[in-house]
This record gives sequence, C-alpha cells and structure tokens, in this order.
Amino acid sequence: MPPNWSPSARRRSGTRIGRSGRLAKGRAPGLSNPPNGREQTSRTGRGLLAALALAFVAGLAGFFWLGMEERPSGRTLAPGAEAQLEPEGRAAELIPAAPPRTSTATPPAADAELEPFASARTSSTRPSGKQGSMRGHVTVSGEEPFPRVWRLVLRPSLLLPEREHALGRTLEFTDGREDFEVGELPLGGYDVFGEAEGFNGQALSVLLEPGSEHPFLNLRMVPAGRLEGRILDARGLAAEGIPVTLFAVEGAAREAVSDAFGVFLFEKLPDGAYELLVGKETAPLLPERHPVRFLAPRLTFPDITLPALGEIHVRVVDSFERPLEGVDVRGSGNNGGAFEGKTDYDGRLHAKHLPGGTFRIRLQHPGFEEQYARRISVLVGPGLVSEAPVRLGP
Repeated sequence: MPPNWSPSARRRSGTRIGRSGRLAKGRAPGLSNPPNGREQTSRTGRGLLAALALAFVAGLAGFFWLGMEERPSGRTLAPGAEAQLEPEGRAAELIPAAPPRTSTATPPAADAELEPFASARTSSTRPSGKQGSMRGHVTVSGEEPFPRVWRLVLRPSLLLPEREHALGRTLEFTDGREDFEVGELPLGGYDVFGEAEGFNGQALSVLLEPGSEHPFLNLRMVPAGRLEGRILDARGLAAEGIPVTLFAVEGAAREAVSDAFGVFLFEKLPDGAYELLVGKETAPLLPERHPVRFLAPRLTFPDITLPALGEIHVRVVDSFERPLEGVDVRGSGNNGGAFEGKTDYDGRLHAKHLPGGTFRIRLQHPGFEEQYARRISVLVGPGLVSEAPVRLGP
C-alpha cells in the first residue's frame, strides 16, 4: 500500500468507482460515451469542407453547361437573317467552329517563265472596254527651228508590261504644230517619240493603266548628226570618186562619194544601226559590210584601205578621128565595181579603183541616134591600166 493511502481516500475513490459503475449500468445498450469538444469540432469541419466541394463541383458543371449552350455554331448568318430556334425536345446539335481562313499564295508553275521587267500587278487578260489617250508638247533642242513637217510615232514598248495590248500608230503633222493629242488608245505599254527630217526623236516610255489613262507628255527632238570617214588606196593615198552606201535597219539606203581627200560624208543622219558598204549596192567594190552604231552629234568611221585595183582609160572619137566630148559612159564588172561619167573635151574618161575582172561598157552620145550606141568588154587586172579606144557615130 502506498505510504499516503488513507482510509478516507480509499472511501473517496470507491465512491467514484461506484458512481461510474452505476451510471454505466443505467445507460441504454448500444450507445457510446458522448464525445468531447475537440472531437465534435473536427467532425463539423470535415462536413463543411465536403459541402463546399460539392457546391464547387456543381457550379463548375453548371458553368460548362451554360457555355456549351451559348457557344456559336461556327456559321455566319447573312445580314438581316434571323437565327432559327431549335424545336423543343430535340437534342441540341453542336457544330465545331470553322478554322480561321488562311491566305496562301498559289505557287507558279514550274515551267512558267517571267518576262523581263514584268510587274507583279500585270495580268494576262486585256482590260475590256477601257481606253486611254495621250496629249503633250514637242520641243527641239539647239538652234534649229521647229520642223513644219514631223511625225508622232507610238509603238509597243520594248520594256514596259502590258506591251502586248498596245497598238502602233504614226500621225503626221504638216502645219508646224507643237502640241498633239491622240485618243482611243488601248491600255498598255507604249514607246512614244517624234521624228522629222534632220532630227532624232527621244523615245519616252508610257504605261496606260487604270488610274493613269490620260497622261500629258513632254517630247523632245534633237538635231541629227553626221557620219564621216576616209578611203585610201593600196599606196595609202586618198582614193577619190569611191561610192559608199549606208544601209539603215529601218529606212532607205543612202549613198555618198569620196572627194579629192578620200573623205565621204553623211549629214543629218538619225540615230540608229546601219551597215556601211564600199561601192554601190548592185556592184560593191568590197564584199563585206561594216556594222555602224550611230549616235548624234558626230561619228568618224575608221579609215578604209583598198586592195590593189585596176583602171580603164576610155577615149572616144568619131568617124573622122575627132575626139567626142560629152559621151555617156557606164560600166560594171563581173567581180564588182562600177563607174559612170562623161568624156571630157579630149574624148577621155579615166575609171579608177576597179577590181580585177571583165567589165562591160556602154557608150552613147546624146546627139547620135540609138543605133550608134556601142557596147564593149574590157579585161582589168589588179594594179594595171587597160586602154579602151572607141570609135562612135555614123
């Protein structure tokens, strides 16, 4: 027994035990002891959390339900159209929204070729029903007066887009006007310039397109230039009387003759591409043609040296052996070369710078009848002089 255990304490302890036993004996079966305050608070908190969780799940489900009901079907109603209500009892049909449209450029064909200087806005289709016009003013540079006769030239451009739709036109003015106007032109790319005798026209590229159908142009013409050169014989001396022919790519041929200094000259020559031939077109002295690209104001062609050539000395007399003056003499060779002229007071004519070969010569005096005309053949050798005495007349 513990040291401080007294009978009174023992009685108090027994009292408590007996009371508890009595309370236990008097409680209904199946009931436990009432919970203390801490256990009751814990159970209340767990219930509250469960209720909040159920409320959150219910709210979330309701939010998704409302969002699905208000979601658009992805179809766009036409202006003024009203949405049709679904009949009751029919399940709502959800249509997924259409994906956003993306603009994709169609790649060009593998074998497609882009034209030089082609514009991205050009189209192969010709603008239908649309036409334009041009008006403008023309001036000349330098001290030359404005030509009374000139031409306005419109042609499809060499570089601009839509040139395949342009139409070429040429208008001639004979009253010296300096202003012009051209209407009813198909839209397209044009090269426009003025041209006149002795002048070069500077081309201006013009694009007639929607928004720019009626442009105003300022054109200018500049004086044409001069082309000169010199012809030398095989000894390096000036070759006089040599015909020189200049062929234009577009236009007629021109002819000049070398002077006593061997110089030939073409004046008022428009800019452009040419070919130069020594001799006449029908009887060239040299076979090759020399290309020339001329730009005003002046061009000097390199010296041309001739190979060794022959000569023909013609002397014409009448039936009394008197010299005949003024006889027409014309000749041409089978290897090129030609000459023409009149005999002098002594009845002589010297044809120089002739290639080797056979020359056929025709002689006629203007005072004699046609029946007295003569035809002869003369053989010419390089570097040699061939004499051709002729008796003419009744």
